[in-house]
Amino acid sequence: MSVHQPRSRPLGASRWRVATACFALVLGAAAEARAHDLTPPVPHEQPAAAWPEGRPSRHDVIVPVLLVVDAEGAVSEAAVEVSLGPAFDAAALDVAKRWRFEPAKSEGKTVRAKVRAAVRFVGDPAASEAAAPPAPPPPRAVAGSAPPPTAAAGSAPPSASASPAPRPDPVVPVGHGEREHQRRNEVRIVGEAPVRSASEVVRDRKIIGAAPHRTGGDVLRIVPGMTVTQHSGEGKAQQIFYRGFDAVHGQDVEFWVAGAPVNDVSNVHGQGYADLHFVMPEVIRSVRAQPGPYDARQGDFAIAGTVRMDVGYDEPGLTAKTQAGSFGAWRNFVAYHPSSMGPETFAAVETYATDGFGPARAARRQSAVTQAVVPLGSDVTLRAMASAYATRYDSAGVVRLRDVETGAIGRFGAYDGDQGGHSSRAQAVLELARSWEGGRWSFAPFAVARTLGLQSNFTGYLQNPASGDLVAQTNDATTFGVTGSYRRALALTSARDAVEGGVYARVDRIRQTQTRPNGVDAPPGANVTDPTREVDAAIEAADVAGYADAELHPLKRVTLRGGLRLEGLSYVARDRRPDGSRGTPRAAQGANLAKKATLDVAVAGGLHALASYGEGFRSPQARSLADGERAPFVRVRSAEAGARYRDGAGFEASLVGFYTALSSDLVFDPATARNDTSPATRRLGLAGEYVARPLPDFITSMAVTYTRSTFTEAGANFERGQLVPYAPQVVVRSDMAYTPALGQLWGQRVDGRLGAGFSYFDARPLPYKEWGHGALVVDARASVRVGPVEAGVDLYNAFDATWYDSEFVYASNFSRGGAPSLVPARHVTAGPPFSALATLALYL
Repeated sequence: MSVHQPRSRPLGASRWRVATACFALVLGAAAEARAHDLTPPVPHEQPAAAWPEGRPSRHDVIVPVLLVVDAEGAVSEAAVEVSLGPAFDAAALDVAKRWRFEPAKSEGKTVRAKVRAAVRFVGDPAASEAAAPPAPPPPRAVAGSAPPPTAAAGSAPPSASASPAPRPDPVVPVGHGEREHQRRNEVRIVGEAPVRSASEVVRDRKIIGAAPHRTGGDVLRIVPGMTVTQHSGEGKAQQIFYRGFDAVHGQDVEFWVAGAPVNDVSNVHGQGYADLHFVMPEVIRSVRAQPGPYDARQGDFAIAGTVRMDVGYDEPGLTAKTQAGSFGAWRNFVAYHPSSMGPETFAAVETYATDGFGPARAARRQSAVTQAVVPLGSDVTLRAMASAYATRYDSAGVVRLRDVETGAIGRFGAYDGDQGGHSSRAQAVLELARSWEGGRWSFAPFAVARTLGLQSNFTGYLQNPASGDLVAQTNDATTFGVTGSYRRALALTSARDAVEGGVYARVDRIRQTQTRPNGVDAPPGANVTDPTREVDAAIEAADVAGYADAELHPLKRVTLRGGLRLEGLSYVARDRRPDGSRGTPRAAQGANLAKKATLDVAVAGGLHALASYGEGFRSPQARSLADGERAPFVRVRSAEAGARYRDGAGFEASLVGFYTALSSDLVFDPATARNDTSPATRRLGLAGEYVARPLPDFITSMAVTYTRSTFTEAGANFERGQLVPYAPQVVVRSDMAYTPALGQLWGQRVDGRLGAGFSYFDARPLPYKEWGHGALVVDARASVRVGPVEAGVDLYNAFDATWYDSEFVYASNFSRGGAPSLVPARHVTAGPPFSALATLALYL
């Protein structure tokens, strides 16, 4: 068989020029210095409320509402606090969402503010009383509260007979883990948690919804420096590439969704396995990406960084959406969000099925997510979240690139149709939190149960010329754990200082197997019925951690953040003997103390210079440990320095350089279908990104990351200085959305949406000094909404680019009974071609 010859490709000056040009796009200009005081939102544009059905009553009518004003001054969330009936509630929310404010400011930066206000429907003294709703209950009196943003909250001045607007209460923080400020008891300013590096970002619904995404895992493409592929079917966890790391299915990135950990401990298919298919893109309210291990709240697997997703659903009432399109794809989505409650309270269900874009690519899944946030008092909230998910999928596996190029097999072809798998996940989180001026505590137990079954064949008939090298893996696990934290103001160097302590505990019970269903090394023609078991283990794992963190302001423009995290891990592994009995248990333990520090200097206006240092670790595969062994960790040391800029006009950007060193690494081994230990590695890189909102209905973002990943030691067939395989060096992502109001039709408001996402990654280094292919893939969407009805289309790979979502170099033999060759060859899996999904949605 002809073999694709290796070729070398040095990093040329042209690539540096391209990277430098991209970074130039993210530089921002500095502005004048701003004070560190806190100011609430100031009303700017507030259209008057229109009476339902155009029938005013004699007196004014007031609807109390709860508003979240984002950092650009737009009302991102609105909810009715005291219902006056469906007609008035809908009219109040409609006008409130169109109000504009001068955004709240904290330390010279614009931040989100959550305030109570009132929508006033101005009465007509000459009108009858027929249109008046029933009188609402009297508003709750709150000592020290301020008047609403305007006396009439966006309407004409009230008449003398008008009822007074309710006074806004102080409010609790929005979302999970956010901090709050209060200024002279007027309004509590709600901002994002303080950043631990210049490149830390939060992406909200405007960016998440700009381009279409099939699953929660696909949403990860919006994270600067991250790209994902799906090389083994639409049900397996995505392969993740982040800042020069081939994190495979999660080994180098810590994931949290709605307060529950996602990464699997000691998964047979790959350490840190993280499947995000269970969360629908529509219910992801925000994505916080923390590159590096610079935060004391980060734990196991936070090597390249941490990604946290918060869930919620903004659309009030009932949503029913159906999508149908290419390759027999059919998706249904139903959600309900009570209009009287915040968007954190919702329930959603999804079903999905596809025949796939080629042989052995069919998939089905169903999932449900629900969450409720209930106030238990003026400053105490209870949040309950639960989800369930299951999938069954086929996988086409790899094909030799040479066979594709010669036409021996189609680009979407498959050698072995027996590959694929199934998985399920159920989880629940219960969080009790209390927030007050100067402090916050939270206590959140969680439980997770998940299963994974997978069959794959990367080498064909190389090891078993008669029956093939099919590998079957199973991993069943249950997890119980808790997170807790306490934060309070403590004047150490200034009145703005604060300290925090927290705990994390997790216990896992795992059963995992790996078998060769067709046997191994059977002679040609043999009838092999007994599978050969390579792994059959029961594992108990425990992870307990505590951290201490502080935020100090020794000088007016200088902030120091940092702390310590102590983490201890314990494992007990038992192997099953051939007769079914359990072997002698092997117990191992280990501990890790990590130091974290960030220096934040306010240079001028919204321009900050930051330098960060952090240490982290990755836990070992439990079944590889010997009895009494001190559990070895993959340890990481990382540093980052750069600048970030944010102004009040809707522009933010960052530009950084970073360094990461690992004591050892993990690289995918196709012969075992899992990751095996490799020598120490190092990453050096540059990253830049920006988000701009030049118009209220237009948003755009772009992120560029360059990373050079090399081995710093030799061993395991790798040389010192050799590039780490599989991870792309250059990753570019851009999203944009235009959401104009188009007027009215048939008495209904008409809104449009145009959006697109551009993903580019450079040629990836491969083993044996080969290089893979780069790719530019564009996804786009367009829709029109007329009142409660929306119709649109989602386009994936809109320009039908030919690309490969994974590439490997190793020896294989896909000719049954043929003479095996040990010469490494290129293997690929095809990236999805162009596909379209037509959408019809009803909002009731």
